[in-house]
Amino acid sequence: MFLRKTIALTVRKPISRVNLLEKNTKSVLCIGAAHWDVRSECHTTVRQGTSNPVTVSRYPGGVAHNVAMNLNRLGVKAGLLSYWGQDVAGDALEQQFVAQGLDILTLPRSETFSTATYTAVLQPGGELAFGLADMEIYDHVSPAMFAGLEERLASYPIWFIDTNMPVSVLEALSRQCGSDPFLAADAVSVAKASKLNSILKHLDILFCNVDEASELVGQMIVSEEDIVKAGFALVNKGAKAVVISAGMKGAYIFEAEDFKHFPAIEVEITDVTGAGDSLIAGTLSGIAEGYKLDVALKRGINAASITVKDQGATSENLRDLSLGVIGS
Repeated sequence: MFLRKTIALTVRKPISRVNLLEKNTKSVLCIGAAHWDVRSECHTTVRQGTSNPVTVSRYPGGVAHNVAMNLNRLGVKAGLLSYWGQDVAGDALEQQFVAQGLDILTLPRSETFSTATYTAVLQPGGELAFGLADMEIYDHVSPAMFAGLEERLASYPIWFIDTNMPVSVLEALSRQCGSDPFLAADAVSVAKASKLNSILKHLDILFCNVDEASELVGQMIVSEEDIVKAGFALVNKGAKAVVISAGMKGAYIFEAEDFKHFPAIEVEITDVTGAGDSLIAGTLSGIAEGYKLDVALKRGINAASITVKDQGATSENLRDLSLGVIGS
C-alpha cells in the first residue's frame, strides 16, 4: 500500500455523508489477539536438522493489541480484552499493557493452555524462513467467560473485534452490541475471514484486504473493477461500511451505493509489519473524535505510512499525528 514518495490524496467518486458517530467519544475497546511476538533472525542461512545461531527479540503483538496501542498513541482511550494463560508470559503482558496506559478487561486465565506466541524465524536480511504460531488458547474463549463484564463493555461506545476469537464469541458480542455501541471488525487473514460471514449485518465498519475480501465474497479479485464489485457485495451482505486495503493501489471505502478511493502514500519503507493495524487504528481514532469516515480513513492511511517507516508493528511516532495534518 506504500511506495517511495509522499503524494497528495485524491478521490475517485464522491461518497455520501456517513453518520457513523455524531459525537466525540474518544474511547475504543479492542477485543482479540494480544500475545508475544518472537523474532529470531538467523546469522547464516537457515539449515535444517541442526542448531542455527540467532538474535532474538521479543515484543507484544496481536491485532487487537496493535490497534489498541496505536489508538493510545493517537490520543484515544483504548481498552484491551484478550485471553492469556496462568503463566509468566501472561503476567508480563498484562503488566506491560497497564504500564503503557491501556485499560485491561480481564477474562479468567486459562489453566490448560499457555499464553499465545508467534515466532518468526528469519533468514539473514529479514526474509521469513518459517513461522511458528502457538495460538490454540484463543480457540477456547467462550461467551460464558464474558459474564460479569457487561458494565465494563458497555462503557465503551466503540468496539473493535478481530477474527482470532471463535465464531461463537463474535456472534455473542455482535448480539450484545446491538445498535449501540458502534462495531468494527478486521478479517485478519484469508483463513479466518469467513468467521465474519454470520455477523456482517451487525458491522458498522468491516476492514479487510483484497485477498480477505475475495474470500468473503467468493470471487477472485484481479482488477480494480473487481475490488469495487467486492466492496459493494460486502455492503449488500449487510456491512454498513467497508474499507478494503489494496496494497500499492491504496484503499477504498464503500457505503450504500457510493465509494471513494485513496491512492497509496509514497514513503521510504523499513518494515510493513502492522501497517493494516495502524490503518484501522487511525481510522477508528478519527471516528472516535466524531469525524466522517472519509476524513477518518485519511488519518488511517497517514498512520500506516508512519508505521512502515519504523521497525515493528507499532510506532511511537504516531503520537505526532493530528487531524490538522490531514485536513478535515
